Amino acid sequence: MRRSVGGNFAWTLAAGLIYALAQWGVLVACARLGTMEQLGEFSLGLAITAPVMLLARMNLRTLQATDARSAYGFEHYLGLMVLNVLGGVLLCCAISLMGYPVRATLVIVLLAVAKGFEALSEVFYGALQKAERLVLIARSIIAKSVLSVVLVVLALKATGSTAVAAAALALSWAVVLFLFDTPAYRREFGGARPWAQLGRMRWRTEGIRLKSLWGLAYALGITALLGSLRPNVPRYLLEARFGQAELGMYAALAYFTALGGRVVHALGQVVSPRLGRYHAAGDQRRFGRSLAVFTGGAALVGVCAIAGAVVLGRWALTLFYGAAYASNLSLFVWLMAAAALEYVCVSLQIGLTAARELKAQALMLAVSVVVVALGSAWWVPRAGPVGAAWALALGWLVELGVSAWLTLRAWRRLGLQGLQAAPAADVAP
Repeated sequence: MRRSVGGNFAWTLAAGLIYALAQWGVLVACARLGTMEQLGEFSLGLAITAPVMLLARMNLRTLQATDARSAYGFEHYLGLMVLNVLGGVLLCCAISLMGYPVRATLVIVLLAVAKGFEALSEVFYGALQKAERLVLIARSIIAKSVLSVVLVVLALKATGSTAVAAAALALSWAVVLFLFDTPAYRREFGGARPWAQLGRMRWRTEGIRLKSLWGLAYALGITALLGSLRPNVPRYLLEARFGQAELGMYAALAYFTALGGRVVHALGQVVSPRLGRYHAAGDQRRFGRSLAVFTGGAALVGVCAIAGAVVLGRWALTLFYGAAYASNLSLFVWLMAAAALEYVCVSLQIGLTAARELKAQALMLAVSVVVVALGSAWWVPRAGPVGAAWALALGWLVELGVSAWLTLRAWRRLGLQGLQAAPAADVAP
């Protein structure tokens, strides 16, 4: 049975916040149990693997959840994801060999493997999200979050190695994929065996379907790649200009923005299947109203984030990281300002995906990444980490303007489709 919007949102929000806190807890563990340089090493591994593996994921979960007409089966999404993950991990391995120290290379490879397991879980989440069984997704995320923090902290305490911590992260996500996500899918969909489905799939005959799905999803993959490059481009320049310690400090402060992001993504996961159905049905009024409420909620989260940084920022940074991090309050506030713009943009992107405005998103993000790169090249050498936050905020501001225009255009097109369908219905026998 489907749950209500409120119930789905409550579970999704709880799981999203726990996941964000778990990932944040990993960074805190690196900061407390290791050095700022080790935190920078781990952050560099995340900055390198995130764009590649997000490209591999192609945002297939959102595409799958909004596939109101079931144009593709579960096996198609899973098969494409397996191929993409293999390619993504190999690409990360190649990047890790481009002049990085041995320890950093190992961290990059292990984090790529971890993100590969996470990407495979996303296909199971997409099927459950489409059925509005978000409680099962939430339980999986909570299990994954708790297990990852426990194993990473134990690894750091036992060895003090970021490479072992990355291996522990990969192990925790693999365990949840095979021991939780797979059985949950089988229970929900009548005992279907997902991996057996994949093994029985005729790759030659189904290759046309996979190619068709790839043709639809590649724009989302490029969008995900560009979306990940945008926050990471300033980090690359920070690490190159000021070293891993400065990058570690910046990454630690920036991760606070993930808490608000999880609230917005939780709303998006609840709303996206319905937005897909409203758009497929040509219901302009419900599509516009749902997206407007969603965007307003995202803007409210951003305002609260900025206010919280101003009022409680120094206390929170001292409590979780220490006095050395709390001396960067102005950077913290600027990062939250950039995040407030991000939250609104994310809500509009989910609406655009439901409306199948995919290629336009890729072009929009390309412009945003160029703006961030140019801003970083100008401001980072002059203002350091604060300059990186300025560049990020400028990129989000540009994207906000473009995405608002694209959303309005998609909404108007939906209205025109309804007007064209109305006369046909009038003359029908």
